[in-house]
Amino acid sequence: MKNKLIIFSILLLFAACSRVQVTDRDSSGKSYISNERTPQKAAQERFINGSILELKGQIPEAINQYLEALKYDPQPGIYFAIAKNYFIINKLSSALNYSRKAVSLDFLNTDYLFLLANIYSASRLDDSSMAVYDKIIASDSNNYAAYFQLAQLNEKKRPNYSLAIYKKLIDAIGPEWNILIRIIDLNDRLGNVDATIDTFEELLKLNSSDIRLQKVLIESYMKSKKYDKAKSLIDEALVSFPEDLNLYEMKGSLYIQKSEWGNAFEQYKKLIESDEISFENKISIGSIFLNGVEKDSVNLLYAGKIFSQLDKDTADWQVKAYLGEIELRLKNDSLAIQYFRQAANLAEWNSQLWIRLGGFLFDSGRYAQVIELLNKAVELFPNDFAINLIYGLSLSQENKNKEAKLFLTKAANINSSDLTVLTALGYTLNQLKEYDDALKYLNKALLLHSSDIQVLGMAALIYDSKEEFNKSDSLYTLAMQIDPENALILNNFAYSLAERGVRLDDALIWSKKAVEKEPENSSYLDTIGWIYFRLNELEKAKTFLEKALKYDKENGTLLDHLGDVLFKLGNKTKAVELWNKAFQLEPDNSKIKQKIEKGEL
Repeated sequence: MKNKLIIFSILLLFAACSRVQVTDRDSSGKSYISNERTPQKAAQERFINGSILELKGQIPEAINQYLEALKYDPQPGIYFAIAKNYFIINKLSSALNYSRKAVSLDFLNTDYLFLLANIYSASRLDDSSMAVYDKIIASDSNNYAAYFQLAQLNEKKRPNYSLAIYKKLIDAIGPEWNILIRIIDLNDRLGNVDATIDTFEELLKLNSSDIRLQKVLIESYMKSKKYDKAKSLIDEALVSFPEDLNLYEMKGSLYIQKSEWGNAFEQYKKLIESDEISFENKISIGSIFLNGVEKDSVNLLYAGKIFSQLDKDTADWQVKAYLGEIELRLKNDSLAIQYFRQAANLAEWNSQLWIRLGGFLFDSGRYAQVIELLNKAVELFPNDFAINLIYGLSLSQENKNKEAKLFLTKAANINSSDLTVLTALGYTLNQLKEYDDALKYLNKALLLHSSDIQVLGMAALIYDSKEEFNKSDSLYTLAMQIDPENALILNNFAYSLAERGVRLDDALIWSKKAVEKEPENSSYLDTIGWIYFRLNELEKAKTFLEKALKYDKENGTLLDHLGDVLFKLGNKTKAVELWNKAFQLEPDNSKIKQKIEKGEL
């Protein structure tokens, strides 16, 4: 019975499309109704066949039947059917062609106009689509579907115009859900938070028990900092939905926005204790409090409680890493190291854990521990820049310069523009007396960072050792221009001049400034003592050198210099005694050996 009704409807549609009665004429010219099969009947048969195929979802076959029907009787309804089916299979150009034809034949038919508007819209011809909807509205000012579609099309370019249409619809048909949602979305995009709230409140009047709507309104209240209203609505919702964990999360978020961390923790604690909350979400909750430490140090305590609770339920590396970070901030170094080690062992694949632990140990001056730890890491991550760098730096600090060279070079090859690795490699090569290679990396560092005092000072020191004094003096001068108060640069330049016996007045001025800044630095005291020696102010020289030895009793250079001063003061026996002691500390120093053998300067 159902199929018969469908076919009957199709016949009615076709009848509406075809009103011409077919006649024929005899040889005398008189008209009569032909008993032959008419074009309209042929069109009707094909139209019905096409409609049935369309109902079965056989769209290409249906189109073929409609096209055949069109040959017999080009009615607007057939054009419409063809356009609709081309639209279904997304052949927009063909759909548009036949749709325009249908409208041109019957421009008052709303169905035809709606289809044309939809095809324009799908073809991204929004202006044409809007023009069609305007035409529909012009002929029927109560066609709310056309208003709705027109408003949607204008949302991107003319949002305020769309809002006006939506509000007009609300006035006409009442607070319809889909329209209110569009109004909310537009207001939200335009930053009209208060207007959004007003709309939500209207929606809530329609359905006061809709938890989804309540949550969106709560978020809007929070966004506009209407915390009292948000809290009131959360508490109201919890009465009806006491097991809704999302409401507790929202309440916790509200307290965080108000910086009421204790209240926030009480809300989030319910989520941490729930089996319904995923482990990843629990981790996120803990990180919220850890990230809030800068705002309030009490959050370190809350974060510790959360991750300690998680640690009881799992052996996940993330928890261990967070606990390590917490203990680090609490300055519980041994516990921090313990947790980071556990995390690294649980997730060997995570290079960041090795880097974090290695970096912490390095910053703490525990170079031997770094070497022991990262010995494994450099095997796991042979091409990781940070691991090679930290390992190489630690080896350098332990005076294992040959090994340091290997890993620092690898780090430099991985990242040739990093100042730290270039400087460290330059320093290490300098220690190995590979001066030319050291300068290669230091000069590259200066090309990248021309005002770096450390690099300037180190390069100057190497040029000085190579007796390329023009270059060393130039670099020291540049460094002093950049930072005239840098004690290390002042001292090193002064010592270089003292060794050469030139510009001693300048050297003395700079050396005095360095000693004023660091009066217990044995190297700086040695420099000023040595300058006084060069100026033949021997008692002053003796005073500063003896003071330097109080801070560094086993320094061969200091003993050698004081021996020279005492020799000139006439205490030759004591001078030789000091030279011998210096030679024991520096057995490769030929100058000291020569003085001992001669028994004089």
